[in-house]
Amino acid sequence: MAIDYDLVIAGGTVQGRRAAALAAREGARVALVEPPGRVDRDLAVSLGLERLARWRGQGGNDGWAVDPSAPGPDWAALQAQIQAATALASASLSLASLATMGVDTIAARGQFEIRPRLALTTADRRLRARGYVLCPPTCPTVPTIPGLAQTPYRTLEDFPHGETLPDQAIILGRSPLAIALAQALARLGRSVTLLSRGDQLLPHEDSDLSLLGEQLLRASGVTVRLGQRPTAITYDGQFRVTLEDGTTLHSAQVILGTAPQPEVENLNLAALGVRPGVAGLAVDDRLRTAHPRVLACGPALGGYWAKATDFQDVPIAVRNALYLPHRQHRAFHRACLLPTVPALGRVGLTASQAQRWFGSEAAVIQVSLGDTLAAHLAGDTTGLCRWVVHRDGRLLGAHIWGACAQDLIPTVAGMMQNDWRIQHWERLPTLPHSHAHLFDQMLAAWQRQRWQPGTWRRDWAENWCNWRRSRG
Repeated sequence: MAIDYDLVIAGGTVQGRRAAALAAREGARVALVEPPGRVDRDLAVSLGLERLARWRGQGGNDGWAVDPSAPGPDWAALQAQIQAATALASASLSLASLATMGVDTIAARGQFEIRPRLALTTADRRLRARGYVLCPPTCPTVPTIPGLAQTPYRTLEDFPHGETLPDQAIILGRSPLAIALAQALARLGRSVTLLSRGDQLLPHEDSDLSLLGEQLLRASGVTVRLGQRPTAITYDGQFRVTLEDGTTLHSAQVILGTAPQPEVENLNLAALGVRPGVAGLAVDDRLRTAHPRVLACGPALGGYWAKATDFQDVPIAVRNALYLPHRQHRAFHRACLLPTVPALGRVGLTASQAQRWFGSEAAVIQVSLGDTLAAHLAGDTTGLCRWVVHRDGRLLGAHIWGACAQDLIPTVAGMMQNDWRIQHWERLPTLPHSHAHLFDQMLAAWQRQRWQPGTWRRDWAENWCNWRRSRG
């Protein structure tokens, strides 16, 4: 029996559409199967959060502090802006534009079958291919809290489509989008409580950065309750959340913001031997699942940053599925963004991870944005830039918490991926953004650490200068 396609993509995300477009440009015959409406819904969430976060910044304040006197948004007008932005963002990767590229687009849910041969089937199609790529959407993990399932709780995906913004909300969880929504609502004057059973707001970051994030949320007006487990949730026109210590919280809405997990229940992955774990789909360094012809990319890879808007794993998965699977995925270089105001960008290891792995060979250098001229000129001095550098000049990790994070962190990730040593950065041409001087300050701080009194470089240089002066 002939093979129908070179590649079949089980999609539902922007990454899935990008994978289809890339494969079509490679000359492959491609089919994209995705549930209707999921891509637009995810785009509406991310764009809606960004629009909410920037609302207060238009009043001429410092961009993140609360201004209670500022008028709130016209929700209907804001929804119209979100819809227009969503349509604009998805235009280049719409199903219609993919169809003109030769992609066979199928708006349906599919599932895998292995008999008589491996195929992805829909209600009326059976699609066979040489390779398959999984790019399914994600959904929040529903915690096992007594009474929660019987209440009309909402998820992060619901808020752009609600009739009004909630005046009160309890957000369960500490995923990046949950943190961003809590801050955005609080900065609009809403009463927001972020509730998590974990003791640290950002569990995969250094404790001091997590504490900084917690302080920024509190400064925005969010009530942060960490390390508190709900024992029961009831609803009788108003939500009542009972905690372990007997405290009862009241709110008009409960929003689920727990860690996302891939929506793969209907794909019949068990027939392939693929079993999603707690962190997402298990893949090797070439993005192959337990089945060698099935690869995965996008948010389904899981992890704390599962909703991060990065696509560097897409071309790896596509080309490994179409050609010889020799391209490797290095999550170490994956640039991630926490979409708060100011934002947190990170790549590589944290300081504690690097020092645990490399010991004294890993040095931490840090510059406060309050010490930089560009931050003062922009009127936003909140944040810091932290790098973890190996003794040989390799950059092991970077955290940038500030308005410049979205611009700088992809640049740093590219430098790490190309193995540019920090001692060679001064030879690079001027970087194309206004915060390039941050690199100069970080480089100067690193040099000061290496050349401080008592180090062999400083001692050798002093002995050399002393010898030169003694020669007259």
